Amino acid sequence: MKYLNNLLLKCFLHKLPPELAHNITLKLIKTGLFLNNSIDSYKNLNIKLGNIDFKHPIGLAAGFDKDGEVFHQIDKLGLSHTEIGTVTPKFQIGNKKPRVFRLNKDNAIINSLGFPSKGEKYLTKRLERYHSNIPLGINIGCNKDTINQISDYSILTKNLGRYADWITINISSPNTPGLRSIQTSDLLTNLLSNVNEERKKIENKRGHALQVWLKISPDLNDSELKNIIDTALKHNIDALCISNTTISRSYELKSGNKNENGGLSGKPLTLQSTIMLAKAYLHAQNNIKFIGIGGVTNADDAYFKMLAGASILQLYTGLVFNGPYLINKIIQELNKKSNSNHITNIIGSKAYEIANGHYINE
Repeated sequence: MKYLNNLLLKCFLHKLPPELAHNITLKLIKTGLFLNNSIDSYKNLNIKLGNIDFKHPIGLAAGFDKDGEVFHQIDKLGLSHTEIGTVTPKFQIGNKKPRVFRLNKDNAIINSLGFPSKGEKYLTKRLERYHSNIPLGINIGCNKDTINQISDYSILTKNLGRYADWITINISSPNTPGLRSIQTSDLLTNLLSNVNEERKKIENKRGHALQVWLKISPDLNDSELKNIIDTALKHNIDALCISNTTISRSYELKSGNKNENGGLSGKPLTLQSTIMLAKAYLHAQNNIKFIGIGGVTNADDAYFKMLAGASILQLYTGLVFNGPYLINKIIQELNKKSNSNHITNIIGSKAYEIANGHYINE
């Protein structure tokens, strides 16, 4: 019956405009309905990243819970972790609507949201009132009209870091003018240095680590990718999130709205982001962890990304098209694929083959 309810709800929501459907989903989660998603438990799927323990590799990517509306309830879907955001210092409405487009024939979404956010003060009130039952990250970005991008990230780390297990620096959204250029400029060094200053203050006060993750674009070339990794290593960044959405349209998309402006997510991104992940894993030589994001639509995709080097995974678009029961399906299949051995044994084991196009995700 629960699978029928899941199918009926998904069909209903997909008849609505994407942002309206999303808002209804958040309200349904707030009511506690549809949150009885039972998840199988396998000790061999437990993952530890530094000081953070994850029950299994599958978590929720930023973008779903932008303002911390349901972070304290989302664990009931069976996710091992969740990431709020992207949050900006001040309230901003984002770009003009329509700005989210479902590509139903491609299992993909194009969005040009532009960081709509109720702002840091609103989120702080939510974080003061509620507590997450699973590891919690906060994805931070700058306001579109800011005069100092670096200051925005420093302020958000200072004010929100105390509530989080990790902060994710988002400099890879294609929908905020000039944001992606930070990745390949001297600004990245300054940004990471400033964020680290605030991180140290928080760690000294609370007595345990605040991890800092960096989310990057899948559209970087190999040289740019290596430079970012080297810079991240110099600044003791704990993990690289690969990847954000792509502006590339070098895919054989079938949907009628395939040419809309914005970042493309979902199944078409799987191969591109996973090859980049494998290249990054090889270059980093086990000196940094990787979070696999982009096109995780089934267990094969999840396994593919772990073979490429991901320690944990985040999904969002996959849930839009497959519903919450996708989570347990992936967990069950990961257990089978690992032959009940510990899942960490496969991490990066096919990175060379994937990076060089010699391994096919079947």
